[in-house]
Amino acid sequence: MFLQRSEAAKAFHLVRESTGNNVTTVFWATETLDGKPRIITIPVDSVTKRLTLAFSVDTKGSQFKLTQPSGGAITEGLAGTEVTELNCGRIVTVSLPEAGDWRAEIIGTGRYWIEAHGQSDIHFISVEFVKEGGRPGHEGLFRIQGQPLAGSPATVQASLSASATKTTEFYLVTENGQTIRKLQTHAINDDREFLEFVGNVELPSVPFRVAVSGHDSNGKQYQRFYSNLFHAESVEIIPRLDFDELAAGGTRQAVFTVRNIGSPRTFSITVTDAHQFVNKVEPKELALGAGESGTIRVDLNVPAGARPGVGDDLVIVARSTAGPPTLNSSVVHLSVSSSSTTQSPR
Repeated sequence: MFLQRSEAAKAFHLVRESTGNNVTTVFWATETLDGKPRIITIPVDSVTKRLTLAFSVDTKGSQFKLTQPSGGAITEGLAGTEVTELNCGRIVTVSLPEAGDWRAEIIGTGRYWIEAHGQSDIHFISVEFVKEGGRPGHEGLFRIQGQPLAGSPATVQASLSASATKTTEFYLVTENGQTIRKLQTHAINDDREFLEFVGNVELPSVPFRVAVSGHDSNGKQYQRFYSNLFHAESVEIIPRLDFDELAAGGTRQAVFTVRNIGSPRTFSITVTDAHQFVNKVEPKELALGAGESGTIRVDLNVPAGARPGVGDDLVIVARSTAGPPTLNSSVVHLSVSSSSTTQSPR
């Protein structure tokens, strides 16, 4: 939201509505306006209890009009409606919104952002890209590190609170909310409170979100977007750690492999952690040809007074500084053990 200092308190309208129970994203888009009217249709189902639309634009003078399915415009003072007007935006909340296609009309110039979210029993629980893994006898699907890799099919796993739905259909959408392609998925359980789907997907060349649509228990159309924005990358970071605990007063060395699956380029390596156990990173730059891999070694020093049980997320990021742009990351969770035996890097 673009806010003037005097408008900061008004933004708590959006904060309040986006932090309640079972709040889910119904639509999300950003694009550049060219002065012509932009019409966005947002399907609202019969089980949504509250609907909030937040609109923001980086220039003044834009107009935002919201019309309910029966044709009436949403205006300030309308029963069951709260409207917050901003210098460069508008926030609208409707209690017990009418089911059907809501129409948002935007006129102006500049880049706009619009998000619609609702309070509903139909909502995404999680969306993850996964791969097969695990030790023999305990194989399964595990979340990948960072973003999915370009150039090969990926596997997506989605969990949905779906007790109030009759049908489900997953698809990918662009940043401006347009459909890219449908996903072929299958349910891997029958618990509709926590319904899980898995499917393979050909990754698009543009950033994307995962969405689901279908009909609710009353036959009305619903739509949900998973808010995280994914993007296929051409560099991979693979943890090579054989430990997940750090001894107070000890030292360990964490090893990562950086693999370049794209054209030759140079990567800058950044490693951070919340408790600043990182002492040294070598190397901090890698030049990799197509298909080449390099090794990153991270020395960790844990103070003798570190409290047992303290968790520390080790975050490593590889960003290209020469050649086609790409960026990916890996996160490893470590914790301080009760042992105080000093361990040397290895």
